[in-house]
Amino acid sequence: MWGTLNKVVAVLFFLVLPKTSWSQDQVHSGTPKCEKRYVLSFQEDAPGFFIDKMNQKNGTAYELLLEVVRRLGCKSTEQVVSYLSVRENFARNKTDLYALTTQADDLDKFAEFVEMYRIPRTMVVSKKVATTKDTIESVLKNPKIVFGNVLGGRLFIQEGELKELTAKHRLREFPGPSGVFGALLEGRIQATFSSPAFTYFYLTREKKMDQFYSLPDTGGEFYRAGFYLSRTRLSQAEREKIRKIIQDMRDDGTLLEISKKYVNTEDLKYYKPLNQ
Repeated sequence: MWGTLNKVVAVLFFLVLPKTSWSQDQVHSGTPKCEKRYVLSFQEDAPGFFIDKMNQKNGTAYELLLEVVRRLGCKSTEQVVSYLSVRENFARNKTDLYALTTQADDLDKFAEFVEMYRIPRTMVVSKKVATTKDTIESVLKNPKIVFGNVLGGRLFIQEGELKELTAKHRLREFPGPSGVFGALLEGRIQATFSSPAFTYFYLTREKKMDQFYSLPDTGGEFYRAGFYLSRTRLSQAEREKIRKIIQDMRDDGTLLEISKKYVNTEDLKYYKPLNQ
């Protein structure tokens, strides 16, 4: 009798759990339902992932990964890691999906990249060392200007620029974007390459953008941002299904609605393609 009663209590407890809170062991609502638990990885850096003032999980990567798994109807476990740990986890077959990131050669070895959108880069440089006449090229040539970059990742810096700045001891690396922008605000570095999302989160919304110039790379390449799917932990059929879900999220406006929370509305025009 006690065994039956305990089962009833357990069922009732599950039914009254709040459906709006996410946890590592949550079964995501959706159709069809499955028993597989997907391991989701994202960096502990805003705006991809962060804990807000209400102690709630937030971020573009966080919301997008949860939405993918919700549409799969499956369970998930969350990994909040550094970029270097993500690479190691893919190499050791410890993660299924990772977002958001630009495409990188080291991750291509272990996982399939699925583009979500393309974005241009901008250079953010302190007004203390630059003027309105400066260009990306002139700032790169200025020996007094030190750049910031993410440790182990290229972020939005090009390979040639990375090598030249490193050789001239004009590059400082940090574990994540928060470290880069923290150093920029403190004056320990004077410039970095950024995207609309990073600039908005770390400078614009904190009302610090008036201290910097934003120089768009109008003639540069667009950077592909998206997901990585493990080639060993996910079957070809699973990866195809996830690719279809990502396409659906772009087509039905889900990507746009999530992006609006973390980017200036006027900057969304730079995101290609977005259905607006």
